[in-house]
Formats: sequence, structure tokens, C-alpha cells
Amino acid sequence: MLSLDVLMIAFHEAEFSPSCRSVLTALEPTGSVQWVPTIQEGLAQRESGKSYDVIVCDCRVEGWKWEHLRQIQLEHTMAVILEIVNVSEDGCEREKNAEEAVGYRIDETMAPTALKWAIQQAQERKRFVLEQKQLQSQLDEATATIEMADVASTVLHNVGNVLTSVTVAAHMVESVVAQSSVSLVNRIAELIKAHDEDLGTYLTEDPKGKRIPPSLGKLGHYLIEEQETILKEMKGLVRNIHHMKQIIISHQMMAKSVETVEQISLIDVVSHALELCFQPGDAKWMIIDRDYKEVPTVWADRHQVIQILVNLLRNAKQSMRQQPQDHHVLKLSVQYQDEGEASVILTIQDSGIGITPEHLSKMFTRGFTTKKDGNGIGLYSSILAIQNMGGSMDVQSDGVGRGATFSLTFPVQQDAIRS
Repeated sequence: MLSLDVLMIAFHEAEFSPSCRSVLTALEPTGSVQWVPTIQEGLAQRESGKSYDVIVCDCRVEGWKWEHLRQIQLEHTMAVILEIVNVSEDGCEREKNAEEAVGYRIDETMAPTALKWAIQQAQERKRFVLEQKQLQSQLDEATATIEMADVASTVLHNVGNVLTSVTVAAHMVESVVAQSSVSLVNRIAELIKAHDEDLGTYLTEDPKGKRIPPSLGKLGHYLIEEQETILKEMKGLVRNIHHMKQIIISHQMMAKSVETVEQISLIDVVSHALELCFQPGDAKWMIIDRDYKEVPTVWADRHQVIQILVNLLRNAKQSMRQQPQDHHVLKLSVQYQDEGEASVILTIQDSGIGITPEHLSKMFTRGFTTKKDGNGIGLYSSILAIQNMGGSMDVQSDGVGRGATFSLTFPVQQDAIRS
């Protein structure tokens, strides 16, 4: 049983009937009973801020008005309120009072039974409220756990996308080093060392020696090309590793509600995302059609926008791979729109397998995916991220085999328009 707080208004404890008083003294566990002898003191209790579980009002006293009860009820909405009235009270008057009163109007002869019942009701009500609070606390904890899992899944998903590019770059460096012409330098050095005493004659008259000078020229050219390739891939590796670090930092900032927006060029960000998603060999089966207009910068989180674009570009690439045809076209468009609110619109249109009408409305739903190895995190996290930046995203498709078009809209600040 739960402890209750009881307020007795306009009663004198010494004059309270023994049968009613025994009900109060039998409260288990022991509750608190406060007696206030006047209506005014009862009304003043609302200023103390204390909440009561049971309120018993003596409506038989002189000066009692039914609107007093309304005031008390408004301050103690969870309390069970009893109104003790006279046995001889006129029936018509009772009906009139019943329209205005709140709580339960009880004949004075029924007071002991009604008081016992009110205490039981108050305990049930209090138990229900406590259970509600416990359930809400459990719900809050479960929600926090789900949100943490979502953040972790999103981080892993986005880092996984970048790791794919890192892996490709690492394999490229490994292949170049494995086939490097550096070993030829060592062989030439050994030949020169072997003819150290007659090096001039060897290089000018010996058939093998005469091939060394021109070979050194070609070798230098090859080594420069290898160096440039490795440097390019290593720069990409460093850039992608920095991007992974920023992904983690970005989600940490989101957890702390810290803004990380800046003025960015969408065209530059698209170029970076393309580097992460496509390799030179992709040109054999697809072309990228770019339609970039001169547009103002937008306020956004650079790394979150890159994550969104990487998700969309990888999805487009996979979709086109699944659509059997000789050649595919990926169309990228960056346009300025000043109708209504000024904005920059980025569209990604692929020639892939398309989206069925029943799937179209579910594309941004959490956990929805049509991939066998998918988890439904990419598009869901993407639309949340762009909405948090004040933008929007939508998708269109004419059906299976007709490709899909994703449109991202970013609002433009007035100072960016002027500049």
C-alpha cells in the first residue's frame, strides 16, 4: 500500500465522528492528515504547493460556496475529493449544486464508508501514476538506447563507405609498388659496379652497356609516373582518413547539440564525394554528365553533406550495376532557385533499376531496405541530417527499369546571395 496525504477542510478534529476518525487512523502505511478549520485556510493550501491525495470538504458550514470546490479541484487534479452535505438538503438544490460541484457529494450518514472508499481509490490512482512514471522512465531509457544504437549504426555505415575508398586506394598503392621499376635501378647499379674499371668502354662499346644510358632515361620517366600515382593515392588516403575522423567528430557534436555548419560550395563537395565513390575503371561502363550552374554557397555541415552524397552515389552505382545495359549515364545537376525561399538544388539522376511505386513512399523510413545485405540506415540518417541543416530531400522514379532521381534542397542565406 502507498502512503497518502489527506486534507480535511472546515472540520474540527475533536468534533469529527469517531467512525470517520477510525478510518483515518487506520491508514497503512501511515499517511499524513492535515486539518484546516476554515474554508479560507483550505483555499490557502494551494499557495503552499503541496499536493494531496484525498480532500474532504465539509459543505455544511456557513459561508461555503460551490466555486470554492472548483478552485481546490483545479489545484489538486489528481486528488479524490469528497463533499459532505446535509441529509436534509433540498433535492432541487442538490441537483443545482451537482452541476457546479466536482468530486463526490456524500450524505453525512455515509461519510465513514465513503471515506474508506476514497482512500482506496486514491491509493489505486497513486499506484497508477507511479506505474506510469516508471513506464515512462523505461521508455525514455529504451529510446535513449535506440538513439545510441542509431548513432553507432550511422557512424559505422558512413565510416564503412569511406573505408571502401581507402581499401581501393591501398590496393592501388600495393599494386604500383609490387610492379615498381625500382628493381631495375638496382640491376643497372650492379652492372655499372661490375665494370667499374672499364666503365667508359663498357657504356660506349659493349652492346649491353650501350643500352644503359637510354634505359636510365626511360626508367626515370617511369619512376616519376609511379611517384605521382602513389602520391595521388596517398593524398586520397590521408584525406579519407581525415574524413572518417570528421564523421566521428560530427556525430559527437550532434550528441552535444553543437552546431558545425559553415559556408560551403556544393560543387566542391560533390567533387569530393565522386572521388570517394568512383574509380577510373568505372568509365568503361558509365559516364557522368555534369550540369553545374554558378550558385551561391550554402550553410551546412561539410562532412555530413559528403556522407549524404556518398550514400546516394553508391546507391546509384549499385542500382546501375543491377540494370543490364551496355552503358549507363549518371546525371548531376546543381541549380539555383529563387522562387519563394532562395535555395540551391542538387539532383542525382541514375539510369538504374528504378523504384517500385509501393517502395517509393518508404525510401526514407527507418530500417527499410531492398538490399539483401542492407540495414536501412543510409537514407534514413541522410534525410534526418539534411533536415537538421534546414534542407530537404525527396526521390522520384517512374518505376522498375526507369532509374531514380534524388533531389537535395539547401536554403541560401541572403549574404551569400549578395556575395
